[in-house]
Amino acid sequence: MGLYTWSWLFLFGYVAVMVGFGLLGKRRVVGADDFATARGGYGPFLLALAFASTAASGATFLGLPDLTYSYGLSTLWIAFLYPFGIYLGILISQRTVSRYGNLTGTRSIPEYLGERYQSEGLRISAAIFSLILLFYLAGQLVAGLVMFEMMLGLSKFSALAITTIVLLGYITFGGAHADFLTDGAQGMLMVLLALAILAMFLLGTGNGGLGNLLDNLRSQDELLVQNFHPGMAITASVWSYFSVVVAHIPLGLLPHIGNKLWALRDQRSQWRFLIMAFTFGCLLYTSDAADE
Repeated sequence: MGLYTWSWLFLFGYVAVMVGFGLLGKRRVVGADDFATARGGYGPFLLALAFASTAASGATFLGLPDLTYSYGLSTLWIAFLYPFGIYLGILISQRTVSRYGNLTGTRSIPEYLGERYQSEGLRISAAIFSLILLFYLAGQLVAGLVMFEMMLGLSKFSALAITTIVLLGYITFGGAHADFLTDGAQGMLMVLLALAILAMFLLGTGNGGLGNLLDNLRSQDELLVQNFHPGMAITASVWSYFSVVVAHIPLGLLPHIGNKLWALRDQRSQWRFLIMAFTFGCLLYTSDAADE
């Protein structure tokens, strides 16, 4: 069977599993708050997988391999520093956000900010900024569009329609429960695939070993194997890498990421959640860069 046939078989199976998780999530919903947050519903392992897979967006899976292909090993620093910034932000804020959010019953980051600081202006401003993140959602849809278009041979409209319908379907069924279950399952699949890609990269599969791979890159352009690459601002210097960390510190509290802090069943397991999420996140980002 060809690539398209295998891709269609995988798609049907994948959609069936995601819809199944949506229906399972629906059975767990017991109220509006549960639909919105799945408060206290899951352990650190599943939430760590869900957190890592959510943070590893289409920009990670499509953008970072493209950067690595163009600028070489210097972009691997981004793969390490990107998650470091995100999880540093969570480390700084997780205790306050989870404790106060559970105490007051807030269901979103804008609502939490408004309640925490008793400011309707801050609540509305954060909500408006959340709406501006529609461009982020558009990026995820485009990532799905590109993958379906390439792997299934679909038109752009058909690929976008499948991506949107599947996403809206399972979220409508089970709300936050469906979100966490599907993200956790996707995270597990991504981690297993990342381990395979990382192993192939370190073994230099198809290139006669890692040493031959580096020699090949060096023969094309010496800059491809350097720590810094002046061809792109984000890899040009130490300060560029420092800016990557700083810029991603607030990312851990984006509405679709920070809400996972309220779903943690035992607040005493926050450290385990953070350590596992950081480990999974580094593995995903590094393997994506190694893929190219």
